[in-house]
Amino acid sequence: MRFELSAGGRRLGGRFPLPLGFAAVAGQAVALVVWVAHTPGGEPGRAATAKDDGTVAITYIVTGDRPTADVEYDAPNGSEDHEALALPFKAQYRFEKGETVSLRVQNRYQNGPGHMMCTIVANGAVVKQASASGRFATASCDGLAGMSRPVPGAKVPPLTAPQLPKGEVRLTKVVRVPRYKGSGSPVLGRVGDGDARLSYAELGGAWGPSRRSDPEVTGYGRRQVFDTDASWQAVLASGKVSSALMGAYKGPDRLRALTTAVQDARQHSAFTDTTTGRDVASQPIDVSGRKAWVIVREMHFRKEGVSSTMDLSAVVVVDTGRPRPSFVWLDVPGSHKRLWPDVNTLISSLRVS
Repeated sequence: MRFELSAGGRRLGGRFPLPLGFAAVAGQAVALVVWVAHTPGGEPGRAATAKDDGTVAITYIVTGDRPTADVEYDAPNGSEDHEALALPFKAQYRFEKGETVSLRVQNRYQNGPGHMMCTIVANGAVVKQASASGRFATASCDGLAGMSRPVPGAKVPPLTAPQLPKGEVRLTKVVRVPRYKGSGSPVLGRVGDGDARLSYAELGGAWGPSRRSDPEVTGYGRRQVFDTDASWQAVLASGKVSSALMGAYKGPDRLRALTTAVQDARQHSAFTDTTTGRDVASQPIDVSGRKAWVIVREMHFRKEGVSSTMDLSAVVVVDTGRPRPSFVWLDVPGSHKRLWPDVNTLISSLRVS
């Protein structure tokens, strides 16, 4: 697990994105409203075309290979600025000829390196298109409504969900968590995380003591760690799911979707940019009569000074009855494979408190 600070109590901080408040949730809601309110009837994938009233039909389109992005654009009544909009994104408006039109998209750091594209379509023709790649990739498209010529060879991008990078695996069916072989860690007692409303086993042996943490600063309420290398640690932590990820918590499969989002955030914030994540287990579980979901992922990576090239990362997300579910995260490097049974110990000990 990656960190930038040397002190044991601070190492974990770099492996969790800071809480981002509720702006992302609001952004998700606004994105849906924009799609419905500004997409005229007919085929949803088609760009708006000209009318006889002299206005220019403008379609903004954002696509990319990451699930979300921060998006800014000009609307007839002012600018719009939204965080964590689900991709692909489209909004349609009508502008007076000569009015400024502008669209800007930036990849979110939680997503890891990715590719982003902005497209502006005027009266059915692509007049602006730009793309960028990287962890903070930013693409900008701007011009004047009805004053820009079509871009030669440019096409309206398909509005399809982003594809996983090569080598990544996300399970779409239930695969049960295996019983891992090894000595595992002794159990010293129980840990209570009042903010998350969870309790679970406190692990002994190589593990340091469980300590409180400020969830407003670090994103988790309790954590246990031990050093596996000079710059790498095994981690057990818990807390409430960040509001920045709650856009995934919708639909009939929302617990699975949110657990995937938490694992993705862990992968992109706590590991190297070239890490490949492969899910090996994904299943619903019952925690004190409440619904929960667990995903176990192999994180394959290479980092100078770290003996492990694969960490086993297990995330459990629990619907505790609060608006935001809670999570427990356990990460054990492959160099300490004998402790992988700690995954089974943690899951079986988990309770809603």
